[in-house]
Amino acid sequence: MMKQNQLHVHIIGSLLMLLQALMLVLCIVSLNDIPWWLKQLGHLHPVLLHLPIAFIFLLLPLSFIFKKDSDQERLFISYFLHYTALFATITALLGLLSASSNEYDPDILLKHKWLSISTALLSHLLIYIFQISHRKRSLWITAVSTTVTVMMVGSHFGGSLTHGEDYLNFDKEEKNTKAFMPLSDSTLIYQDLVQTVLINKCIECHNEKKMKGGLNLNSYASFQKGGKTGAAFAVGDPDQSLFIQRALLNIDDNKHMPPKGKMQLTQEELFLFKEWTKRNADTLLQFHQIDLKDTLHAILSKMVEVKSIENTAKVYPFSKAVDDNIQSLNSPFRRIMPVDINSPALVVKFYLKEKFSLQLLEECSPIAKQVIEINLSSMPADDAVFKHLSMFENLEKLNLNGTMISGKQLSSLKSNKHLSSIKLANTAVRANEIETLGTLPSLQSVYLWNSQVTSDEITLLQKKYSSIKWDIGYIPDEKELLKLTPPSTANAEKMILDPGELVQLKHPLPGAQIKYTTDGSVPDSSNGMIYTKPFNISGLTQINAIAVSDGWMSSNPSNFTYFLKGAKVDSAVLIHRPADRYKSNGSVALIDFNKGITTNLNLNWLGFRDETMKAGFYFSQPAVIKQAVLSIADNTYSYVFPPEKIIIKGGSNKSNLKVIGSFSPIQPKAQRNAGIIPITVQLIPGLYPFIEVEAINLQRLPPWHPGKKEKGWVFVDEVFFY
Repeated sequence: MMKQNQLHVHIIGSLLMLLQALMLVLCIVSLNDIPWWLKQLGHLHPVLLHLPIAFIFLLLPLSFIFKKDSDQERLFISYFLHYTALFATITALLGLLSASSNEYDPDILLKHKWLSISTALLSHLLIYIFQISHRKRSLWITAVSTTVTVMMVGSHFGGSLTHGEDYLNFDKEEKNTKAFMPLSDSTLIYQDLVQTVLINKCIECHNEKKMKGGLNLNSYASFQKGGKTGAAFAVGDPDQSLFIQRALLNIDDNKHMPPKGKMQLTQEELFLFKEWTKRNADTLLQFHQIDLKDTLHAILSKMVEVKSIENTAKVYPFSKAVDDNIQSLNSPFRRIMPVDINSPALVVKFYLKEKFSLQLLEECSPIAKQVIEINLSSMPADDAVFKHLSMFENLEKLNLNGTMISGKQLSSLKSNKHLSSIKLANTAVRANEIETLGTLPSLQSVYLWNSQVTSDEITLLQKKYSSIKWDIGYIPDEKELLKLTPPSTANAEKMILDPGELVQLKHPLPGAQIKYTTDGSVPDSSNGMIYTKPFNISGLTQINAIAVSDGWMSSNPSNFTYFLKGAKVDSAVLIHRPADRYKSNGSVALIDFNKGITTNLNLNWLGFRDETMKAGFYFSQPAVIKQAVLSIADNTYSYVFPPEKIIIKGGSNKSNLKVIGSFSPIQPKAQRNAGIIPITVQLIPGLYPFIEVEAINLQRLPPWHPGKKEKGWVFVDEVFFY
């Protein structure tokens, strides 16, 4: 039995030595190139780590319970130490595999990594200290205490990686959520709503310190860049947006976000994400720009009302109007709407000027006390309207834009003690008539765009009644030179032309002159051709164009890349498979003359990362081919780079090929704006029934890139032969 026990201990000891040697090797080599299935074993790290932690903690009480006086006690502790070191080493190995995902804060990860490795090594060292410690008990207690301390500190940093640096702060709230701010006209849909949802539901795992999947949601730029699997969203296309696709997966799917067990997105929040993306993911989109009848308007009002508005709405001293009165007054030509679901205040708006009459306003007397806003914009109301407005004692906002008033009866508004805003744009009011408004005690703003009031008169009014904002709108400076908008093309969607098809440029300003170049230079006052009529191109052509006109600043340059259809390809075949997410319609995508756009890499693009892009092209009636042009996506923020090298082979068939051309594109030196790069490869001229094109993606991204040492992506949407 003793021999069997010794053999068991020797086997565990030998395995331990082997695993710790492997652990130290993995510490100093790059883990980026190890097989993906091996990296998946790293997911077992958080499952197993509690076992060695418990074993190491038990060492202290065991040291006092057992005095090592008997062979049985010594054998038990020997077994216990061997398995403690074994589990600590396996846990550290799995941790190294987990760290290869590069999803964690590197500074904290470095501390956790070496403290965990030190714990594994110390637990192994305890086996040998135990053998000599019967003579030096203080050495044993010191060694065990040191191991426990190192393990505890390492575990703290491990907890910081997965739960945040303040996870041991017991004074903090259980979840640090951000509340919605009350909706207003200036509410920014992205900053105030979308970002709030991301902070509450997603940012715990996707931030600067912990980037699961390489995704950081702390800013719009990092959100747009996306993570390892590509861009997070496709501008204008929610169906092709990865972060929405992940949210729609079954909750039991490993790729579903947020993960099962985390707080999930509500239907309203998911609808918000879809609609914001559909509206071009606009960071400047404001709440007032969303139509009242738009479903998004109702959804946002519901979301924010529940969380914030009901306790922050303005309190009015009057009670709600009778519902029957409101219902009887509502018609296709007059709408009565509450300011807020919990507020008694009402807004009255009139529609269809052909049906308007002052009687429609007079009929609102039963709810006059509750009306705080009246909108008569574009209605045929004249000065007679003012005698009817006096009955609305709580009126705060009045919109008379585009009405027929002269302004002579504006003094009648003195009876509206709470009036704070009046709009008089596109009316015939004059300065001497609106001055009476300056005496209204509650008035804060007067809007006078396109009225008879001049800028000089506004200046005088502003000085005299400084508590009121007198707004006349934008006043152009006659001496100011404005910049022209850049030229555009007659058909911006068509960038692949048939032989003989003409390029047509245009500009919206009559008389503006367009100057352009086709040699890559930027046109200016002394450089470039003057555009007079549509023109031909030959092969790949890059056009830079500016607009010029007397009295205007020259426009910024616009640039267009045109591809000319070349030799007819009968069919194409993919020799290497693209990534499942970026496979478009297969090999056809390379020869279908449908250009992709860099804001949506899911459409018309083939994306390659694990394998190089390699495709074959068949020509049943081959013509002499001198060059190939690849249309390549360039989006460094999404890890999409030009190929490291392009190798082209030609021959009579796919089994009989020789290299006929190669090219190594210049790589970017820093992050840059997304675009499409046409890459031309000169070939040995010849008749080639079969041509093989291979675009080798970067095997290691450059040191300046956040994903340094990772593989880059190559995206191709078309290949042309000339």
